[in-house]
Formats: sequence, structure tokens, C-alpha cells
Amino acid sequence: MLWKLLLTALLMSVGLRGTVGTDQRVARQAPDVCSADFVFLVDDSWSISSARFGLAKQFIIDFLQCFTDNEDIGIGVILYNCAPRTGIPLGMYTTTDPVLPVAVSQLMQKGGLSKIGLAIRFMADTSNFRDGVPRAAILLTDGMAQSDVNAQAMDDYEAQAEAARNAGIDLYGVVIGEPGFQDDHVLEDITGIEGRVFPSDNPCNVAYRILANLCASAGGKSYLTTYSAILVIHLTDVISAGAGCLYNGITIPVGEEYKPDDCTWCTCPAAGEDPVCAVQDCAPPPCADPVKIAGQCCRVCDPPPGCLYNGAIIPVGVEYRAPDSCTWCNCDADGAEAICASVGCGGSSGCQNYVRYAGQCCPVCAPCCYGCRHGDGIVPSGASFKPNPCSSCSCRGGGMGCGGRGCAPPPCDNPVTLPGECCPICPDAGCQHADGIILAGEEYKVDDCSGCSCSAAGQRPSCYSAGCASPPCDAQVQVAGQCCPVCQAEAPEGCPYGGIIIPLHTVYKPDDCTECNCYAAGVAPACVAIFCPPTPCPDPVKIAGRCCRICREIVPIGDNGPI
Repeated sequence: MLWKLLLTALLMSVGLRGTVGTDQRVARQAPDVCSADFVFLVDDSWSISSARFGLAKQFIIDFLQCFTDNEDIGIGVILYNCAPRTGIPLGMYTTTDPVLPVAVSQLMQKGGLSKIGLAIRFMADTSNFRDGVPRAAILLTDGMAQSDVNAQAMDDYEAQAEAARNAGIDLYGVVIGEPGFQDDHVLEDITGIEGRVFPSDNPCNVAYRILANLCASAGGKSYLTTYSAILVIHLTDVISAGAGCLYNGITIPVGEEYKPDDCTWCTCPAAGEDPVCAVQDCAPPPCADPVKIAGQCCRVCDPPPGCLYNGAIIPVGVEYRAPDSCTWCNCDADGAEAICASVGCGGSSGCQNYVRYAGQCCPVCAPCCYGCRHGDGIVPSGASFKPNPCSSCSCRGGGMGCGGRGCAPPPCDNPVTLPGECCPICPDAGCQHADGIILAGEEYKVDDCSGCSCSAAGQRPSCYSAGCASPPCDAQVQVAGQCCPVCQAEAPEGCPYGGIIIPLHTVYKPDDCTECNCYAAGVAPACVAIFCPPTPCPDPVKIAGRCCRICREIVPIGDNGPI
């Protein structure tokens, strides 16, 4: 028995180096997957402008990029006005599906009156939430519920929101209305918990606040009550964080029994509740000097042969595990000294919240809590985010690295900086973009898979990006001017150029200042560089999509003349 004990201790010692103990090693061997189901409720009523509806779609697309491959997040989208309808069924896609951003970008606005309560009830009744997986609904709206002529709400949104929360669906709000035409109080009433209504300018902040909620709930709160909506941890042989009862800092898994000492038994009836404990009573022993047996509650008068350990007898041949679950002892012969071995627990700089479970020596880190703490949120390991418009940060190995960007002086005397933007722009010419000014009313194709348009001068450009499904073949080729690759057998005749095919008799611009023409299939295209004459001004302006800079005095801005 002793050699088994020492071998076990040796293996534990070797396995624990650089980890968080035996339990942590088990957790890392298991797939670190966080699962949750999210349904976006998108307001497409008449109170939402087309630009704001596009903002809502872009928020969802950006939100999807905030998660890493370690999360199993189901996504659904419901559009609503006076009648809700399913835009993307929950369960059809996860955040890792490349087709999902395309599906979101193709959602269409219908208009109409706004009935938020009806949309919430429709979501709760029709969404295919997975059993045992936390669930959330995120409303993207201006919060302007439909009212009658007496300003009385015509929609029972508060009652429907309460019913959804009672059904285990956490509610969040994202404000997408025009400034001055939005009602944050309605969203606060719907979410029911302070701090769950967000602006639309930082989707990853919403995602990371969700992860912070997860780690806060790991201390024993029920996922299906206070923090039900966010994420659940799947581990092999390790119970999910929070799915138990808290006892002196230790989580007792639901349905299991825990002995904090030799005379106390505790069980957990349901997650988030207080444990039920019972203490054994012992009758007075019929002798003057009763002896404590290790692992037993009541003292005895005739102890078996064994070894003395902390005032108790460990019987010969019995392996004794101390209540702390970290020490094992063995007795080889009567009167001998007990031979004991203990497990040490290491730590991980990348973990933001440890949980210790009854019967386990070392605390474990929920997979979703690996990352870097930032403010009141947690950035997942490997993810990036923007703390402000001019800087970006990424989490690597438990450490946060950040970098910033500079701005070129805008070509005007009255620059303004839009909310959420880093660099100031000229309010009279168009929309500022990294590639130059997008003129008001025009569209700019950034590349074959993305583009932007400027609805009004001085505004933030509205941009889109498309995703691609992999074609059903091994041999694929990229065609100039097309976003998605095609099977080589379906590719048109053309000229090879930089790993792509320029179709025959087609002009292709790899950048604003280069034009390539394919005159004959199978040979390199003829490419020429566009020549730009010197500009007769000190601060020429770059127009997005155009090669040559022009002077501010001749930038077209519609009917109002030049700048």
C-alpha cells in the first residue's frame, strides 16, 4: 500500500509543475469549451433609420469576432416591428461559421410600429435554446415602445421581459437609436439588472463584460438565476463552475456528499442554494480514555492497531485522506509513524478566477476565465479589443499588450472628431476613411470583400464585409473582383497575377494607382502605373478609391460648391 501511495505522490509532483494541481491538469486535458445561446432582437421599425439598422447589423458582425475558437456560441437573430419574425434561426450557425456574417449583412429592414414585448415573447416561445446551456437575448433598439395618443404603452414589454428572465433567459440591451431619440429607461426595465444596457460603439466590451459575469458567478451563484445567460464550462471529470452550493469557499456539486470533517455531512440540493448539513451525535463511550480513529466521528474504547496521526489512530493497512483532500497517510505497522504525502498546487498567471470543489485538493480555473483582466471585464486569451478609438490591445499568455496609432492633420481648418473615431475629419467634404475621404453619397470598395459608403458629409462611413463558404472542391482559385474563391474547374479564362486570376479582357486595379489588363489567357497581364502630376497646393486631399491627390479647393461636395 505504501509504494502505491509514494508512486501516486511522485506522479502528482511531476504532473503539477507549471500547472494548477491535479485538478487543473485534468481540466486542461479536456476540451476548454464555453457554451451559450444568444438571440439578437433587432428593431427594424420606422423609428430606426436605415443607417442605424446597418449599425445594428455591423454590431452583431463585430460581436461575433470577439470570441475565440474556445467558445461554442449559438447565434440567432429575430427582427421585429409590430410583428416579430425570425431572421436567422438559433442553432443554424455558431460564431465560427464563415457564412454567418454574410447572413447577418443580408438582413432587410421592413419598417412599421414597434412592439418590444411581443418580440420578447416570440423569442422565448420560438427560439431553439439548447438544454442545459445558458441563454441570453440582446435587444438592439432605441427603446421607443409603441404608445397611444395618451402616451400610454401599448405593449406589455415589462411583463414579457420578467417572464423571459424567470424562464432563465438573461436580457441585455444595446442602444442603436439616434442621439436624443432613444429611451434607455425602457431597456433598463427590460434587462432588470443594473449595468446590462450598453452603447453600440464597442461590441467586444459587451462580450467581455459577459465573460466577467461568468467568472463572478463561479463563486457559487446559479447560472439559471443571477448569471444564467452567459456561458457554461464543460470539463471532463470536473464539475462546471458554479453548478453547486458554496460552503466555506468550497463548491459542493449538486447531488454529491461532502464531509468537511469526520462528524459533518453536507449535500447540495440545487445549484445556488445553501448546502444541507447534518452533524453526527456520539454517545459517551463507556471508558475513561476513548481513542479517535482517523476518518471516524465517534471515539472508541478498543482502538485497532495503527499509527498515531494528529491525535488520531490510522489503522494498519488503511489509507487515510485528510479532510483538506491534499494529504494521504498510510500505516505499515502498529506503533509505527504514519507515512504521509501531500499534493502542492501551483498557479497560473493567466487565470482570473479559481474555483475549489469539494473532494478536490487544488482549485481549478474555468476555461472561460483564462485571459487578462481589463477594468471590470476579462479579455480571453488570444483575443484583441480597442480600449479607445486610437489604440488596440491583445491578451497573450496572461499579459496585456497595447499599441496606438497616429493621425495625419486633416486638410481643413475646422476638423471634428466623431464619437468612436480616432482621427479628426473635415466636416464639409465627406466621410473620413483610412484610405482617404469617401465623398458624400458615394460608395467606396475597400477590397473584393468589403466596402463603405458615406451617407452625409462629416459622418462615420457605413461599412460592410462579406464572408465566404468554402467551395466544394480541393483545387480552389481566387478570381479578381470576386470576394469568394471558386473551384478551379469553374474559374474563367484569364491572366495569373499575384495568386489570383484576372478574367480575360478585364481591367483590374490591385491598388488605386495600378491598372492591369488581361489581353490573353494564360499569360501575365499588362499592368501600368497611373501617373499623378504635382498638385499646386501644399496640403492635397486623398479621395478613397482614387490615385491622385487633389487640392482642397476642388474637392466636390455636391451643390454647395468646393471646400
